[in-house]
Amino acid sequence: MKIAWKKCAACLLAAALPTAAQIPAPAGWKQESFDFPLRFAPHIPYEGKEYVAFAPGWDKFDTDGGFSYVFLWDLKKKPFNADDLEDYLETYFDGLMTNVGRAREVLDKKVKPAAAAHPLTGITAWTQAFGAEIRTWNAFSRGEPLLLYGEVTQRDCGERMQVFLAFSKVPRDHAIWNDLRKVRDATTCATPGS
Repeated sequence: MKIAWKKCAACLLAAALPTAAQIPAPAGWKQESFDFPLRFAPHIPYEGKEYVAFAPGWDKFDTDGGFSYVFLWDLKKKPFNADDLEDYLETYFDGLMTNVGRAREVLDKKVKPAAAAHPLTGITAWTQAFGAEIRTWNAFSRGEPLLLYGEVTQRDCGERMQVFLAFSKVPRDHAIWNDLRKVRDATTCATPGS
């Protein structure tokens, strides 16, 4: 009975959250938002908001859709390059996995993340684009090694900038990437939630 009540309370809380503060992901994608500086990665030097959308099956790590998600950083403007991006990705995933690993008591499996980014061309409506890979570990599961493929785009939006990040454990030619890119393509400079 207690478990059922907690699940019901969680559903009510989720329903009470403003749906406007989200990115344009399809129905069925779980969404969350966080303030910058991020609590689990405070050394990423920005102020603003992070909006996250998880593809259905994100937590089914043994399937092709496992660990497929997107996030949008809506930030006060500050330029960055590929080297900065690699540092931010390593800081982000180190903080994220350490935080989750501590809570799940799998820190003994921790590895230091390593990121690589390279320029991409031809992504409409975005000023910069990078292909990325991040080698990390999956603290959300059993602490197994995890290689994520990514696409990261950036653009100026007046006084702000947006950085759109899409990641999956399957290479960027897999079908799940069509869904991740559709979310990016539907994202506008309008402030999420406005």
